[in-house]
Amino acid sequence: MRKKPLLTTVQLVFMAVGSALVFPYTFMPILVTPPANQDVWIVLPLALVYIGIINAPIMFLINKFRGRSANDTIGVILGKPAGKAAAVIFVLFFLYCSTACMMIMGQFIKIYLKPETPTWALLVFMAVPIAYMSYKGAGTIGRITLFFVPFLMFTIIFFFAFGFSQMDIKQIKPVLADSTFLQLNEGAFLTAARDSEILIFFVFSFYIGEKASIIKTYAVALGIFAVCFLLILIPIILVLGDEYAKHLWSPYYHFATQVEAFGFLTRVQAFFVIALFPVSLLKLTMYNYMASHVFSGIVNSRTHKTFVIPFTLLSFIACLLPFMQTTDTFELFSSDQFFPFVILPVIFVLPLIMLIVYLIRRKKINVLLMSEKKTAGDS
Repeated sequence: MRKKPLLTTVQLVFMAVGSALVFPYTFMPILVTPPANQDVWIVLPLALVYIGIINAPIMFLINKFRGRSANDTIGVILGKPAGKAAAVIFVLFFLYCSTACMMIMGQFIKIYLKPETPTWALLVFMAVPIAYMSYKGAGTIGRITLFFVPFLMFTIIFFFAFGFSQMDIKQIKPVLADSTFLQLNEGAFLTAARDSEILIFFVFSFYIGEKASIIKTYAVALGIFAVCFLLILIPIILVLGDEYAKHLWSPYYHFATQVEAFGFLTRVQAFFVIALFPVSLLKLTMYNYMASHVFSGIVNSRTHKTFVIPFTLLSFIACLLPFMQTTDTFELFSSDQFFPFVILPVIFVLPLIMLIVYLIRRKKINVLLMSEKKTAGDS
């Protein structure tokens, strides 16, 4: 265990919240999940329940194996051969998320901000700071988070406050008249299955103090995320209407373009861009770092730094492939037919298998953990 933690619980909370908010801030898949009508705001509270259930296995393991890295936790539970195979799955998932997010951000900038700029130039502008921050490590990522994420949260409150006068409560009526219990739960499950930020806790909780409550930190992050998500979703529905909003690529950006502050300050959507881009880079950096960190454990490398640039280049090259730049690919990556079913096996199925194996081998593993503690105490 490290004598001096590299991260605080506040930094870990902001890391998880910032990463989770990038997608609803950029685009809003919850609008097209069942029931896909004015009751979509009810889906979010239900989704929190499903998030808690889906994250329960890995949260138990994180709490049980505090003080260990993700690689050590996987290895102790599954053994070396199976542990390395499971770690490879996590690495591939981190690379997938990094590539998908880079593609989505490149598309957003291309559509709304710089339509004439070549895609490769936009990707270079993202890849360089990603590689630099990831290379610097967890401590640097945590410190940068304290600057970028609070500002993103401020813009959410700002847009809600100054867009309040345009909101029409009639947009959410009739409540529950057009939705079934099954549709609401289906939408909640699919929304919850998109949330992969528990893996940030799995990797980065290694760097916080051992006395800190990981469950409390997780609960705080989930609560802040839920409030911010509602403050994004409700104005979209009440101002744009659910039917119009679900046909937009970035409904929150369209809402932001309609907000005016103090009666004279217009084009406040500039705040949107200033807030979104750094936090998106932060999300990409975290997934790049997690891939590099876990892979370094697989190959027994002393540092993650060796793999930062190769993994960044891998995502960069993948985003330049012709089929990755098509509308069909983007719609597939962001749809309920694909994204949740890529995430769910990694955040729920694999941790559940690890939990079952731990329960079967619990006595042997506990003896090993006790002997390691005793050895550490004697030294």
